Amino acid sequence: MRRLLSIITAVMMTALIISASAGSVFAADEELTINGEGKAKVGDTVKFTLYLDETKEDIIGFELRLFYDSEYLSFNKKSLTSEKFDNLFYNPDLDGKIPMNWTDIGNPVSFSTKDAFLSCEFEVIKGGEASIKYFVTEMYGDDMTYLKSYKWTYDLEVNGDKVITDGVPLITDDEETLNSRQSSFINYVDGMGEENSPNKDNHEAVEGQHHATYNVYENDVIEVTRYEDVEGNPTKNSNFWILAIGIPVVAALVIAAIVIVIKNKKKPVKADNIDSSDEN
Repeated sequence: MRRLLSIITAVMMTALIISASAGSVFAADEELTINGEGKAKVGDTVKFTLYLDETKEDIIGFELRLFYDSEYLSFNKKSLTSEKFDNLFYNPDLDGKIPMNWTDIGNPVSFSTKDAFLSCEFEVIKGGEASIKYFVTEMYGDDMTYLKSYKWTYDLEVNGDKVITDGVPLITDDEETLNSRQSSFINYVDGMGEENSPNKDNHEAVEGQHHATYNVYENDVIEVTRYEDVEGNPTKNSNFWILAIGIPVVAALVIAAIVIVIKNKKKPVKADNIDSSDEN
C-alpha cells in the first residue's frame, strides 16, 4: 500500500513539474521582443514614432518605406499620422511594408530641431522576436539635392508606456528595396548624415544598387494609392496618377529649358561661324 502511495505521489509530482515547465515555455512564447530590446505581450498595442532632427535645409519631398514583421505584428491601418506632412501618400494594404511619399515645393518642412516625422500603431499577435525597420529612398531639400545632414531616432510605446526612447532605428535588409530603390540619398547605420555624424571615419552606410536614372514614382504608382488629407484622414486620391506622373515630367522639362537658356546666354555667337545649314 505504501509503495502504491509512493508511486502515485511521484507521478503527481512529475506531472506538476512538467506543467510548470510547459507554462513557463508558453509564457515565454507569448512575449514579443521588438528590435532586440522592447518587450510586449500578445494583445498589446505597440506605437512606433520616428523622429527627425538636425537638418540644415527644409524638406520639399521624400520617399520612405517602413517595414514590420507581419507574422508578429498587425498594422492598424488607420493609425498612421504625419502632422507635418499634408497629403502624405501611403499604402497600408501591403503585407509587412508601408511605402509612402510626399512632395510640396511650395510648403517646405523644417526639422532643424527634433520633431515627429511619423507614427503608427501595431497589435502584437504572436510571441517571439520581431523588428520595425525603415529605408529612405529619397529625401531632398530646397536646393533640389539630397539631404546630407540629418538625425533619425525613434520611440517605442507599449500600451502607452515607453519601452524605448531615442533609439537608433534599424535599416531594412530587404533585397528588392536595396536593389531597385537606391537613389542619391544614403542611409547610415548610426541614423545620421554624412555631414553631421560624429564618427565620420567609421560611418557605415546601407546601400543597394545605384541606377543611372531613378524615378521616385516608377513603382509607387502601384504601391502608393492612399493619402492623408489635411485633417489626417486616409482618403482615396483620384488625381494620384496625374500628380505622380505629371509633376516629374513637367519639372524635368522646366529644368531642361532653364539649362538650355543659360548655356545659350553664356555661349558667344560669331556671325562668320553660321553657315547656310544653321539658318534652317
